[in-house]
Amino acid sequence: MGLALLVLAVVVGVLIGMVGVGGVLLPPGLVALGDLTANEATATSTWAFVFTGVVGTVAYAWRGVVPWGMLAGLTVGVAPAAFLGALINARLPASVVLLGLAALTLFVGVQQLRPRAVRGTREGLGAAALVALGAFVGFGSALTGTGGPVLLVPMLLTLGVAPLRAVAVSQAVQLPVVVAGSVGYLQTDLVDIRLGTVLGCLAALGVAAGSVVATRIPAEGLRRIVAVACLAAGVFLVVRAAV
Repeated sequence: MGLALLVLAVVVGVLIGMVGVGGVLLPPGLVALGDLTANEATATSTWAFVFTGVVGTVAYAWRGVVPWGMLAGLTVGVAPAAFLGALINARLPASVVLLGLAALTLFVGVQQLRPRAVRGTREGLGAAALVALGAFVGFGSALTGTGGPVLLVPMLLTLGVAPLRAVAVSQAVQLPVVVAGSVGYLQTDLVDIRLGTVLGCLAALGVAAGSVVATRIPAEGLRRIVAVACLAAGVFLVVRAAV
């Protein structure tokens, strides 16, 4: 377990705590620095995000900003879809998983570079919409080992949910995503529990720090840093899949 991988876990946690998109960097890091296959990387990172989910939920619940009603609706769709996503991942060729991760990582990088349109905010979404959104996020997050916030935050912002509410609910939605996903992955022998636990604990410390300093760093500069990191990781995964 190299120092670079340990540092990456902390950085990922900080980004999750601040903007919710850091999880997309851990699976590529496990492939590049941990010498794991793509399937093992997604399974192990899903386990690691159990720890960030607990800390992120507590941190934002303590601030009283988690929209519990929205979380309940999302969870109905998230849990079964995440379990299914983990089982399907275990049956996919590593190259397909790598390309899927690459596509998601590049998408996040491009999305972070796009100018943010000023939108009105809305207090909530309908029950059916929340369940459908949760199913999409749960399946996609477990399939790619990215935790949940990386898919949920941009979608909620696009739908007009206030940024703070979007980030807060994305922290809490990690738990049903990664718990259900981990149950699925633990049946496949793909999870490196020791490595995932160490990285998860470090990332959880990063989440706690990120939630505190979120308001002290210029949002635009932070988004650009995330974008560059995601684009670099996406290119790496494309090259890795082609080799």
